[in-house]
Amino acid sequence: MFKELTKVFGESIIYGLTGVISTFISVLLVPIYTRVLNPGDYGVTALLGIFSSILVVIAGMGMSSAIFWAYFRAKERERSTVVGTSFVFQTVFPFFIASVVFVLSGFISKAIFSSAENALLVKIAAGTIFFQAGLLVPLALLRADGSPRKYIMITLTNVLATVFFSIILVVFLHTGVLGVFLANLFGPAIAYLLGLYFTLRRISFNFSFPWLREMLSFGAPMVPAGLAMWVMNSSDRYFLKAFTSTADVGIYNVGYRIGMLVTLVSGALQLAYPRFMFSIYNDKPNPQDYFRKINTYFYLLIFTFALGISIFSKEAVQVLTGPAFHDSYVVVPLVAFSYVAYSLYLNFGTGVSVTKKTYFSTAATLIAGGLNLLLNYVLISRFGIMGAAVSTLVSFILLALTELYFSQRVYPIPFEFKRLLLVALIGGLLAWLSSLINLEFIYAFIIKSILFLVFPVTLYLLGFFEKRELNNLARIWFVIKSNRGRPRKLIESLKQGLIV
Repeated sequence: MFKELTKVFGESIIYGLTGVISTFISVLLVPIYTRVLNPGDYGVTALLGIFSSILVVIAGMGMSSAIFWAYFRAKERERSTVVGTSFVFQTVFPFFIASVVFVLSGFISKAIFSSAENALLVKIAAGTIFFQAGLLVPLALLRADGSPRKYIMITLTNVLATVFFSIILVVFLHTGVLGVFLANLFGPAIAYLLGLYFTLRRISFNFSFPWLREMLSFGAPMVPAGLAMWVMNSSDRYFLKAFTSTADVGIYNVGYRIGMLVTLVSGALQLAYPRFMFSIYNDKPNPQDYFRKINTYFYLLIFTFALGISIFSKEAVQVLTGPAFHDSYVVVPLVAFSYVAYSLYLNFGTGVSVTKKTYFSTAATLIAGGLNLLLNYVLISRFGIMGAAVSTLVSFILLALTELYFSQRVYPIPFEFKRLLLVALIGGLLAWLSSLINLEFIYAFIIKSILFLVFPVTLYLLGFFEKRELNNLARIWFVIKSNRGRPRKLIESLKQGLIV
């Protein structure tokens, strides 16, 4: 079991390298944007960016997940047809969505901003929607094939191109918000072309309606789930605009983005996980044992990262943003732990994924999304950005618990709930204690560093780690130490389950 588990984490680390570099580079834009744009302008980018993201969900039709299910279910000779069918669909349908947005740009601008002055930005966003949705199939194919290097090249190309054009257009050419949206168009467009270059030879243009029906039956139920997820991720910005101001949207969005750094870890793990999830389910005699352990390890890693972000949130905001955005730190811990709950939701949904009962995930997200809308209305109208953050956290916790309930009904997994709760209690206490520290930067940083180090020590003293796990951690450390100075050898060892 250890070898298989470490393969998951090994490949996750490789995907995580992409996330680390991508997130690091994209975070560099925060101090640039928050010093060049005012909170109102930043709010405009947030509101229209969120609108684009919801249309990417619709245009994607769950195909990036469905292709995994169909790819591993299909016989070897059918796989090219599966990929080709998804590629054709994922080209035509996003083009239709983007065309509608382009034509209705004036109407959409009036609906979001009460003015048609941002119609040009909406038209640019339409192009971005097409390329972002179209890129889903090449990326999914590379993940299914276990080709993380090419995946990394495409993802980094997207990020680096976006950052490059952002700096040129926003900083040097002073194009403001227009430059932000042009950069967000150029990056995905270049990455899309690179994705086609890597995968086009694998794609047969044999279009199969039966396979399309199969994939849509798997992926389409995820669209309402994706829309409900959009509600939980993003609807609070629109409530903030209604009850407060576009400037508050900009301030909140900065804190939200820093809290979302948790996805640096959770995203990497989840990118690697589906391929192993289906292979473990199909090939291993007791797959529930693997899923149980994977969930615990995922959770511990993600929670630790979120705790670090929460403890140092005030200092991070002071370093990364301009003075007008410094108040955004108050929402960072709540957002960070919201995405811990989201990672639990993804892992708790293993049962509904392997049994192809994704409509349960749709039900879970609809329930949590409905609660989020209610809480947004009640809390944001009274407490502003803090109300938005609390609404997000409560909604994501409900999402994880609801998914757990549904998934256990169709495919019970004996998750280690006592261990999960212990991590939450200790981490929550340390995060609260850190919020009471109000000292100068250097003194606060030292004390908070000590608090952060207390977390693993306390877990160890309370017997959280099993003896076998400690031995495995020692083994991992030995592999890392043995391959010090040989990054390529280290990566290969990680991919192969830490076997050297």
